[in-house]
Amino acid sequence: MSPLKVTEFRAVPKVFLPSLLSLLLIALSAGCGGHSSPDCSVAVALFVSPSAATADHLAAAPGNKISYVGGNGTPDGCIPQPAPLRLDLKWSVSDSTNVSIGNTPNVDYGVATCINAAPAPVTVTASGLNKLGATITGTATLTCK
Repeated sequence: MSPLKVTEFRAVPKVFLPSLLSLLLIALSAGCGGHSSPDCSVAVALFVSPSAATADHLAAAPGNKISYVGGNGTPDGCIPQPAPLRLDLKWSVSDSTNVSIGNTPNVDYGVATCINAAPAPVTVTASGLNKLGATITGTATLTCK
């Protein structure tokens, strides 16, 4: 094997330098693309509280009632921020034979009433629009014994 001449050694880096720079730029920019942060100001779901509750249909009011509240939920990857409760949600229940829920502000808004014992937990749903006009929902469960 013959030793490299100085002129041959200097030619090698000049040939690979553009390729090396291209690979370096690709490697550095690969981490910058493809992911965007979620818009934390746009709710993607609603929270409903309490998430699970029990009421007795034989109890006198308020023992047969549960009051629910709802608000905007933050997208995954966002730090939860305090948010006001929403008073523009539409409340519904999965078993309207055994449970009723009110939608009148300052009267019975979000108040679920157990009318009868329910054979299974009832889903309480809040729905509304986010600031982009998309419908978002949140759920909770109510056991009526």
